[in-house]
Amino acid sequence: MRNAIVLMLTLALAGCVERAPELSPADRERLSEFVSTERPTPEHRLDVQFERGVRLIGYDAPDSLTPGESVQITWYWHVGQTLGEGWNLFTHVANADGEDVLNQDGVGVVRELYQPSRWEAGKFIRDVQPLTLPEDWGSSRAIFYVGLWNGANRLGVRRGPNDGEDRVRAFALPVTGGRAAQADPAEAPAAPTRRPPPGARAAHVEGIEIDGELDEPAWQDARATSAFVNTVDGSNTELRATAKLAWDDDHLYVAFDVRDDFVKNTLEGRDAHLWEQDAVEIMVDPDGDGRNYFELQVSPTGQVFDTRYDTRRQPQPFGHMDWNAEVRAAVHVEGTANDDEADEGYTAEVAIPWAAFAAGEPPATRPEPNANWRVALYVMDTRPGNGGQRSAGWSPTYARDFHVPDRFGRVSFAPPPAAQEEAQAAAPTPGNLRPTVQLNPQAVQALREHLANTPRDPRGRPMAPQGMQ
Repeated sequence: MRNAIVLMLTLALAGCVERAPELSPADRERLSEFVSTERPTPEHRLDVQFERGVRLIGYDAPDSLTPGESVQITWYWHVGQTLGEGWNLFTHVANADGEDVLNQDGVGVVRELYQPSRWEAGKFIRDVQPLTLPEDWGSSRAIFYVGLWNGANRLGVRRGPNDGEDRVRAFALPVTGGRAAQADPAEAPAAPTRRPPPGARAAHVEGIEIDGELDEPAWQDARATSAFVNTVDGSNTELRATAKLAWDDDHLYVAFDVRDDFVKNTLEGRDAHLWEQDAVEIMVDPDGDGRNYFELQVSPTGQVFDTRYDTRRQPQPFGHMDWNAEVRAAVHVEGTANDDEADEGYTAEVAIPWAAFAAGEPPATRPEPNANWRVALYVMDTRPGNGGQRSAGWSPTYARDFHVPDRFGRVSFAPPPAAQEEAQAAAPTPGNLRPTVQLNPQAVQALREHLANTPRDPRGRPMAPQGMQ
């Protein structure tokens, strides 16, 4: 009886999934040269490891590209385990400024007939993609990004050149001819103007309750950061978010205000990959040296991810995930997360114990008043349907990566109010200040002698020397 029930449930669940149609004999024949159990020999070897056992082991490509000329790009994949329904490959071709110009997601026989949702464990896939750069390509390079996606999610990159959004930066090729060769370097688009990292003052507070509401006087009086911006170039973004920072003897407090009409994060469990959907993120580098920095994320449903890194993104893939910050976090959603109704946004409140930063080398302790720490603040936002994901940050990194410690913002810690009042009371006021001028005694004596020897008129006024009247 139990086996029959399991079978019925399996069939019922299978019926809820839209499966790709079976391949015809003709399609299988077309695929036969692209799928094998024998290991291929790519011209350029790679060792990129994705989650769930998928590997990119290499590629074939020409030495350069010319706009208008057709070439072939070949990717070599190895399948460690089956992935299930919905998984697809993507290929993005960007210019030298990192702007995506071409989408090659569905190009090639493998993309047409044998997407990763069909892949079988143990197989090697030769993924051939024809490519023609447009005639008006105006960049000196073409940068190739690849990966796997399923709806709003991407398969995580565990090892390899990750752009921070689970895209593998596989390689770049020089582009010759066309506008790329004719363009006057003086007319090339200027690189983004790099602004200094922003600063913020964390108020010393009392009485904060972690409930996600931000209605305490401490938060009402706290000053918000500047609006979050595009992290790649520092430009304004439609994703509206700000944050506030505060502290007391026991905790660092961070509050986020995110305006979002589609609040979604269905991931659950300790250290789930919250960045794949909606989440806010905090990175803290106490001494600002780029070593031993900390990362924390909170989803709109209150889930928490935390980890620690020795240096930039090391160790791979996600740092020391055994580190547990023991944070307290709460979120208030203006709407309902994970439904189809429009939302207004959410506020998130996070309390991080100072003791959490004692892990690693060098360990950190609670800051002294007026000390400066380096802090980065980000927000990730999944869009409805196939709208993908967008993000923004307090301090632009000018890279497709959040992990750029020297671009973290600067946070100083205000003294407790009582200490500030004492300092103000001890400071002299303008009414008590008397200007004091110290004169050289010899100069004073010389001035007196000069005045005594100066001719004067009957009224006692100094007379000008002869010839000067």
